Amino acid sequence: MKQFATLLLCLASVLQAMAWKPLFVGHRGSYRGVENTSEAYRNGVDYYGYDGLECDVRVTSDGQYVISHDETTNRVGGNLTVAGATLEQLKAETYTQTRGGVTYTGQICTVAEYLDICNEKNVFPVIELKWTTGINNNDMSNFPGLAALIAQKGLTHKAVILTSMKQSLEYVRTNYPDLKCQWLCNANWDGNEDWCKKWDLQPSISAGNFDIYTVKKFHELGLDVACWTVDTKANYESYGAMGVKMMTCNYLMPSDMKELDDIDWDAIEEPKEPIALKCDTTFKYSRFLGNLPEGFPSGAGTESPYKSAQQAAIINGIFYANNYTTSTMVAYGKDGEVLCPYAGTNSHGITSDDAGNLIQRADGLSKTPNKIILYAAGETTPIEVDFNLLNDGQTNFITASGDVMSDEGGYVYFYPNGQNVVNVVKIANGKYVETTASGTLSITGTTAGVVYPISNNPEKFIYQVRSNGFYAYDKADLGGYVAGSASTTPPNRNSSIGGAYFSLDGHTLFVHPSGTNYNGGFTIKDMSAKAEAVLTVPPMGNGGYAANPSVGAFFKAERLDDKHVMLYEYCMGNGYAAYQLYVGEPYTALTTTIGTPRLISTTFYDLEGRASTRPFSGFNIVTKQFSDGSNHSEKRIFCH
Repeated sequence: MKQFATLLLCLASVLQAMAWKPLFVGHRGSYRGVENTSEAYRNGVDYYGYDGLECDVRVTSDGQYVISHDETTNRVGGNLTVAGATLEQLKAETYTQTRGGVTYTGQICTVAEYLDICNEKNVFPVIELKWTTGINNNDMSNFPGLAALIAQKGLTHKAVILTSMKQSLEYVRTNYPDLKCQWLCNANWDGNEDWCKKWDLQPSISAGNFDIYTVKKFHELGLDVACWTVDTKANYESYGAMGVKMMTCNYLMPSDMKELDDIDWDAIEEPKEPIALKCDTTFKYSRFLGNLPEGFPSGAGTESPYKSAQQAAIINGIFYANNYTTSTMVAYGKDGEVLCPYAGTNSHGITSDDAGNLIQRADGLSKTPNKIILYAAGETTPIEVDFNLLNDGQTNFITASGDVMSDEGGYVYFYPNGQNVVNVVKIANGKYVETTASGTLSITGTTAGVVYPISNNPEKFIYQVRSNGFYAYDKADLGGYVAGSASTTPPNRNSSIGGAYFSLDGHTLFVHPSGTNYNGGFTIKDMSAKAEAVLTVPPMGNGGYAANPSVGAFFKAERLDDKHVMLYEYCMGNGYAAYQLYVGEPYTALTTTIGTPRLISTTFYDLEGRASTRPFSGFNIVTKQFSDGSNHSEKRIFCH
């Protein structure tokens, strides 16, 4: 399924012009009542305030028009097949459905009763034609009676006939030109634009199967686009920003939705062709390859001493992972484990900014006061920075942008659990400057929310809600960025934390986890080309959440030049890797720094000089090998 393109591409097209709202249609009436019953329809207007009400039409054995989504009534507690039962038999059944924690009961509703409710409430009917006796692509002999009933109720000029059956729509358009028609579709809209124009059919497209360029195509043909189903504020704002004029909802509250700005359709440029992205693996240590370094961070119940290193800071190809349970840190690079010059802390969060400064949380999982530890690029002296977050809530993972050691400064991003704001801490010259908060976000954060910066702009970022999606923020919440329900099927995203936003050869790219949850697979989408997936990499391992407490695959994109980017990936318990992404030819100047040390051995001694394979109070001899082949040993006091 195609994902819709980023709203960030469309920011320039939005004018501060006439404000508007789409028409809202209650799906099968509403969520208050058994679906497609009188109670659901009345509540769709009385409680939700919908402009229209949608129904599903079928024909009984005695030729009556009734409303039922399914061919049978089994799902709502009955035991009849609609086409084989009389209206009297159907009316004798009592239906039960629990929705939103409330159990409702009701009876089947006839089309006549439904149309009376539409008249009573002064809303328009949206009548979906299901494949039923005398109303289908092969036989429309029962439609004239339905059209007569609509006319009898005085609703011919208000009713919308909706169906996925193309021949049925052609029949209605030919014989009943006063009835409005919509074509129910999903990704199959593509290639049917001229057919819609010929028959004057508005497409009603399922959510997640179109983007603003789709809407523009139909707009240029004089056709509005409808969408089903929309039940979150984020999706409302996202699809509204695409120019969708009608939204079918189960329980969205229209009065809570903000007015939308008109779109300057002429300003929307056609998307680029997808980037011809190439990918070379520079190095990979993975559970599947069986080459994970000894002691690589893994989960509870394993032999690794690093059981809590869920996030890693990645600087110049070195992965720094923090074990917050023991306040220690390990480092890994191209040649395996390397000597780590930094101390650990008691927090999950560890990251690096764009300048390669290492940033750690040092306040556990507390709310306030807060503390982070900075290590300037190339330095090993810790710098403590104290501050207070503005919003309570645990923040497991952090990200950063800019240069926190410069005059201009950089930013550290916190997305507290249970909050609908992001806290942004500015640091310049290694000192705290201020804490600000974003505006209200569409989605409240659950466990392990993360922000992905866009340049060094604290008012422009992507935020991720685990098991929900990625959302765009640019001084205000813009709704869905890479959206859709959680999926473990590549290239769709899954509920793993992780992402990176970067540019390559004039294209904006976004990388996110995909494939099996928590195991390190990822997909890169070209956001300049309608969010086309241009690369999918399979998982690193199969540890999953059961084998380790990792909830994500963390990424870092380091720019080499306009056409080359190094992408680093870390997935606790499953591996770490570096990939060169490029167009054209690979980056030939990529070399390993001569001074990078590789850990050869560590021998532990107690205070009396007795050797041991396990650490305890005493000292150790650390032997390192540099990439030029030289060795170096040093003695260190060690307290376990």
